[in-house]
Amino acid sequence: MSYQKNDNLESLLKKINSLLKPVELEEVSKIDQPKFPNLFLIGGPRCGSTLFTQWAAGLEAFSYPSNFLSRFYEAPYIGALIYSMVTKPEYQYRDEFADVNADFKLDSSIGKTKGFKAPHEFWYFWRRFMKFPDVPCSKKEFEEQFDFETFQKELALIQKAFDYKPFLFKAKIANWYLKPLNENIDNAIYLHLYREPLAMTRSLLKAREKWMGSLEKWFSWKPREYDVIKDLDCYHQVAGQIYFLEKEILNAKNDLGAKYIGFSYEEFCENPKEIYLTIIKKIKEIAPDFQAPKYTGEDSFIISNPVSEEDELITEALSYFENKYGKLEY
Repeated sequence: MSYQKNDNLESLLKKINSLLKPVELEEVSKIDQPKFPNLFLIGGPRCGSTLFTQWAAGLEAFSYPSNFLSRFYEAPYIGALIYSMVTKPEYQYRDEFADVNADFKLDSSIGKTKGFKAPHEFWYFWRRFMKFPDVPCSKKEFEEQFDFETFQKELALIQKAFDYKPFLFKAKIANWYLKPLNENIDNAIYLHLYREPLAMTRSLLKAREKWMGSLEKWFSWKPREYDVIKDLDCYHQVAGQIYFLEKEILNAKNDLGAKYIGFSYEEFCENPKEIYLTIIKKIKEIAPDFQAPKYTGEDSFIISNPVSEEDELITEALSYFENKYGKLEY
């Protein structure tokens, strides 16, 4: 499988979005706040977030960014209206979109899903509101540069297009800016999905090899402490990457307060219904008039945690950071 961008597609999407953006901004000017809290999914790479979003997409409680919607990063409200026209039963006529509306499978390749309706990471949408640096900037710089007002209004429009279902989407790109995000965005809940660090490090090393073709090449998010780990061997690089990303989020827990929900990949796999009920309860604490459907998802998932020949090296690398900077306290 090729992970390279399709330049022809990128050019076409740029043209389509530039044509739609003026109409989208006109709609943005007419809306205020989201009706219900939106759900920001945070956490480190390889934490199980794609499985989680696929699971959530199959329920009736939430809206989410699909592969289709992701192509309207400058005009997601218009994209959401088109998506609804194509997928909602009340708009169907003689099975014209029957192939599009087939259920998607719960599988992916390094976060990439297949299918019109399958969930997408939605990073282009985030990058509309700020040019995120390769290594995280300060919280002050983020607060000065990020367009909070338009961002929040776009989320309100997307929620409106999806019949006011809370919008659940990945927010890992903002792992380092949770305090200013929380202070400037209303109606948000932060879902911290974490995983046993050994499993995340093991999986991220495999992703390096699969995506980059080498264990030595960097892959995924860089922590603020990138300079501390960039010259270490690959095991310490990746272990440090996981460690510092998780530490950043855990340090922000108090800032997020009651808007923070933390749960492990293992807990989610063992009892997804309980996680669903916890999220719904939190939404209703903020918005008592929210009507949640009954849980219709899976009873459990198989926990993916294959043993690696490199586990001893990974464990040693993780211990290095915990001994030097303190244990991660979830």
